[in-house]
Amino acid sequence: TGGFFSLAPRHASMVVVPASLASSNPAAARPTRASSVLAPASRRPPRGTSAGAAAFTRRRALTMHAPTATGTGVEAAGVLGTMDPTVVARGVLHVRTPLIISKPMSELLGVDVYLKLDALQPSGSFKLRGIGYTCQKALSEGASQLVSSSGGNAGLATAYAGQRLGVPTTVVVPRTTPEFILDRLRSYGATVEVHGAQWSEANERAVALSQSVGGKLVHPFEDEDTWTGHATVVHEIKADMEAAGLGGVVPSAVVTCVGGGGLLAGILQGLSEVGWGDHVPVIAAETEGADCLATSIDQGEVVTLSGITSVAKSLGAASPSPAVFAMCQARQAAGLVRCWRATDRQAVEACMRFADDHRLLVEPACGAALAAVYTGGSLLAKAGAGTGQGPVVVQVCGGAIMDRRTLVQLAKQFELDF
Repeated sequence: TGGFFSLAPRHASMVVVPASLASSNPAAARPTRASSVLAPASRRPPRGTSAGAAAFTRRRALTMHAPTATGTGVEAAGVLGTMDPTVVARGVLHVRTPLIISKPMSELLGVDVYLKLDALQPSGSFKLRGIGYTCQKALSEGASQLVSSSGGNAGLATAYAGQRLGVPTTVVVPRTTPEFILDRLRSYGATVEVHGAQWSEANERAVALSQSVGGKLVHPFEDEDTWTGHATVVHEIKADMEAAGLGGVVPSAVVTCVGGGGLLAGILQGLSEVGWGDHVPVIAAETEGADCLATSIDQGEVVTLSGITSVAKSLGAASPSPAVFAMCQARQAAGLVRCWRATDRQAVEACMRFADDHRLLVEPACGAALAAVYTGGSLLAKAGAGTGQGPVVVQVCGGAIMDRRTLVQLAKQFELDF
């Protein structure tokens, strides 16, 4: 990405190293006590012809993010969590993303706020962590094809994984899927089948297709292997904090968005794996109209929404994973999971403020988590954020389905200055 990535507490001197230098020699890129330099190692497939996509697929072995003992890449020891080492022996598909301190958010909240920039994953979102691992494991168990029914981040992650692994991949999407997403899926070499007016119809077709070809049906969020992959984000956060001289410091809170609950499950799993599970509250942010988890928690049972009315379509699960719902219920009394709803306007405005503050485009689903900081300071205070030594950590989940035109349209829709 060509920028400068660093993590340093507000009271520390900041040491900044160009990412271009950090990525060239992992052994020479070890961070100082005051900073952690993490350079994403993602490679983009060439644009244009299918021949270019095929050439990129042939080069996949050269661009696999292989585990290393030290450095700025994905490390073998410490940050892969409970992934099966035999499955990822040749490397993983996701990259170790930067953890940076946000000066604007820190000043707003009065406590250090760190951002885990998973929007910089090669597929555009955190989904590659879990879905990449799920696809690798499925192939190790004999699957010969991959099938997805997501026209959003999960579908993009599956298509990217299929290209990198060199296996046929089909993504079935409903007719409502934007054309630029269809183009992006095809750029990863996936076969795109448009079927049905809504996701449930596309998913039925994907299920039938996967059964007929003996392929792996990659669910957007309901898979324990996917959760294990997502848990790596917490292992990276802990390692990054230690590299920045914050060893032994526990975050005051982790803020994330939640749709069906796959990312939340991974974060809860990761917190338990690193020993933070009983100490760190998680703020689970949704938008009104896509708030299946908060509604379920309020009513004490898994609830299916009658429809998704929010612009945050990536949060558009009608009901949460029953397993994730149970995880949240078990932690709710101790205050370790707190649901929070943002309005669509707040989520879009948060995306705009984030673009100004950090020059990154993210989608409204991610904006829901950002809005918890930009507008939800009282909520974070109740969760204990800022009461101890630890920072607030925000999972910046992704922006694969956002572009400038879409953000401008959303800003106009909610009468926000752009």
